[in-house]
Formats: sequence, C-alpha cells, structure tokens
Amino acid sequence: MNLHVLRTWAVLTLLACLTLTGCAHVQPPVPLDHQFWDAKESTIGVAITVVPEPVLALTGNQGLLQFAINKGVNSKLSSNVEKWQVRDLNTLPDAIVAKLQAKGYKAKRIDEPVDLSVYKQTDFREGYMTRDLKPVKATYGVDRLLLVNVYATGATRSYYSVVPTSVPMAQVGGQGMVIDLADNKLLWFKPFVVTQAAQGEWDEPTYTNLSNAFYQAVDNSRQQMITPFAQ
Repeated sequence: MNLHVLRTWAVLTLLACLTLTGCAHVQPPVPLDHQFWDAKESTIGVAITVVPEPVLALTGNQGLLQFAINKGVNSKLSSNVEKWQVRDLNTLPDAIVAKLQAKGYKAKRIDEPVDLSVYKQTDFREGYMTRDLKPVKATYGVDRLLLVNVYATGATRSYYSVVPTSVPMAQVGGQGMVIDLADNKLLWFKPFVVTQAAQGEWDEPTYTNLSNAFYQAVDNSRQQMITPFAQ
C-alpha cells in the first residue's frame, strides 16, 4: 500500500469515525453470523444514507494560501469530478433486497434516504450503533435495518504546500451495517474505502481515464456491499 493510499485511508477513517462515534472510539468490523442468517422471520429494511456528490479533496500539508492556489490549479479537474454520477450507489438497496428475497428473507426497500443526524446519539459501546435507531422499527415496520452509509465520493489528490505529492485518485468510502432495532446491536459492520488510479494518463482534456476509474471504484464498492448477502 503506497503512501498516498495510506493517507486516503486515514482521511476516510476520520470521516467514518466522525459520522458514527465523534472520533472518541472506532468500531471494528463485525462479520455476519447465525444471528442474522437464522432469523428468517424478521423483516429487514434496506436503506442508504444521502450519497454525497463527488468532489475533489485536496489533502496534505497546506496553509490557507497554498490551499487556495492548489484549488485554483485544479479548478478544471474539480469541475469535471463534480459531474460524475452516483446513481449506481443509490440503487444498492434494490440489489441487496433482491438477493435477500431470493434466499427467502423478508426484505423491503426503504425509499427515503436515512439521515443519521436526526437520531439521538448514544454513548459508544463496541458492537452497538451510536445512534438510537429504534424509532425506525415503528416508522417502517421492520425489525432490522440494513444500512449503506456512503460518506465520500469523487477524487483525492495530496499536496505538500503547492507541490503535488500524488496524482488524482478516484475514491469511494463508506460503511455497511445491519442493526437490530430492538437494541441497536450491530449484526454486521463493514467499512470500505476504494481508491482507484486512472489506467493511462489521468490528465487528458476530458479526464476520461480518471472518470472511468471512479466508476470502477463505484462498482467495487457495490460488490463489497452486495456480496455478503449473495453467498
């Protein structure tokens, strides 16, 4: 794993940490086990959070002036990144519902994006959600919530002052989780970060190779979320 990818992991881990725990604690992955697979009588709601629009993240050691300069230098690239589409991420719940129903589980799509910020934050307890999502049970008539939480899309490029220390890399970051709505226990928790380099030159006039890398990252992310329920 190269230095740039390590930096990207650090940034996205921070974002995930802030989303779920305020960064005081980090929830380790929780594998799917018999508690999930043995409960075919439970109704599973499948949803996604609001997927952020793609942006170009400029990371690294930069002062305010240097950041402004770097932002200007990358303005054309940034404008292009903002045109990338995230609809394939938004259809993830439909694909997961289909896999679960094919296995005989009672799964249904929750159409509205889940806004985690509207639910009460709770103290960190390893293996449990740090938002009280129990109200979802009555709102949607489900026993468990399978939630895909995407918190970063677009591309990233690192700098030291005004000197680029990496080429732009496509990125998608997020988490998948299954929450027991009786007590907020995590029956599954999987963070994911996908960084994808352009195949060939990244800086051709329309950034086609970098754009293709983004959609590859999206597809990789989709597969990481779908595969556990398709096996």
